[in-house]
Amino acid sequence: MMPVLLIALLVLVLPFPAHAATRGDVFRQAKAATALVVAVNDNAHSVSLGSGFFVNPDGLLITNAHVIEDHTRLFLYVEDQAVYAAPEVIAVDTDRDLAALRIRQGGVVSLALATDIPTEGTDVIAVGYPRASDIIQVGFTVHSSIVTGAVSGVAEHRSTTRDHSATFIVVTGVMNTGSSGGPLVLPDTGEVVGMVVTAVPYQELAKDRKGAVIGSVKLRSGLSYSIPAPVIRQWLASQRLESQLQPTPFGSGALPGLGREQQANRSFATGHLLHTMGMVLHKDSDLLNLAVGHYKAAGAIRPAMNALDRNLGLAYGALGRWEEALQAYQKAAEQTPDDAALLNDMGLAWQRTGRGERAADSYRAALRANPRFSLAHNNLGTLLWENGRLEDAIGEYRKALEIEPTAPIVAYNLGLALEAKGKREDAVYIWESFLRKTKLAPDPEGWTMKIRESMSRFQALPAVAHPSK
Repeated sequence: MMPVLLIALLVLVLPFPAHAATRGDVFRQAKAATALVVAVNDNAHSVSLGSGFFVNPDGLLITNAHVIEDHTRLFLYVEDQAVYAAPEVIAVDTDRDLAALRIRQGGVVSLALATDIPTEGTDVIAVGYPRASDIIQVGFTVHSSIVTGAVSGVAEHRSTTRDHSATFIVVTGVMNTGSSGGPLVLPDTGEVVGMVVTAVPYQELAKDRKGAVIGSVKLRSGLSYSIPAPVIRQWLASQRLESQLQPTPFGSGALPGLGREQQANRSFATGHLLHTMGMVLHKDSDLLNLAVGHYKAAGAIRPAMNALDRNLGLAYGALGRWEEALQAYQKAAEQTPDDAALLNDMGLAWQRTGRGERAADSYRAALRANPRFSLAHNNLGTLLWENGRLEDAIGEYRKALEIEPTAPIVAYNLGLALEAKGKREDAVYIWESFLRKTKLAPDPEGWTMKIRESMSRFQALPAVAHPSK
């Protein structure tokens, strides 16, 4: 009986083994912790797509500085489903090519940063968003990807601006543009050993069947470089952020699945990405139509999704499909009837479909909801001008410019209205005052340039000290 008793006691005393992460666990958690980073430059009409990863469940994310360089707007697409606009930029170091962002959202999946550089031959996976072209050209939904590789060694380099010594991990494995800022992860432990910086391109000659050169194609060499995790830790410490590092334990929570709700969220996020890109790239109709398709796919699964109908209306409006935009706005208003921005957009749809009275009602409803809504005053002014009420239009434009003195479209419209009223000196005064205030303020629509072009017609006019009342 004694041996049996000893075995029973050992079972009671020895601890149960901790949950061991499988390769699938690591893949899923690494993908869930990696976000798509989209940096928009409205002035240059450009969009930069990269990757980043969370190192804290409260929303601390790190990425490459070059991914967010020269942005006017930033978006994070988290778990391929949730869209976060205007994340806080905590720190940017162009010399080390590192940046830290934060969203105010608890419970995000995060990864651990390793303390050592991996040895040669170590298997690694790179997680990121290298295939945006599949979303744009083929129509896939937003999705992160994993590329397998192996550590080839380390390479020494000089930092970007201060010429400091910099060490990089060399990795074999084909990576494409869009992986920048994503994590380089150990597939057995889930630790991040580096951040992908760049893949090496090269030109390959393209030949016809007879061997004659007909052009060249840019390919990837199968080598990439990553910033080592210890360097990232050191930088975070210099920014007083290292104490915030907190990985999500494996098996501690549910990772995103592929249920119908997640499918709807992913379709919406994809529509939002395409919509954003389409608007930045001069209202590109192909991208906007793709966005509409993804929004509708999301709506077919979850008809009452917040913001879906509003965004669908905006996409239809950008395409000039105003009746469809109006229907989408009306549906959105059933959920948020006092949303001033939505009422203003609905007013524009009424106006574009030739129903001026309904447009005026909608603009005034927007102003009741938010009396200091400059754009609603501007749009109401334009509607009044179209109906021959120029003096009333000037009054609305003045209110709009008083609320938002740096709004170029308002300054432009007010100057034109004053010119139409025969008050050219007043128009010049408004435009000159606006240009002095704004100088190099962002103006993606080009209204400031239109103001300068309009002023060039009045160069022979004497300067004035005051506009007439």
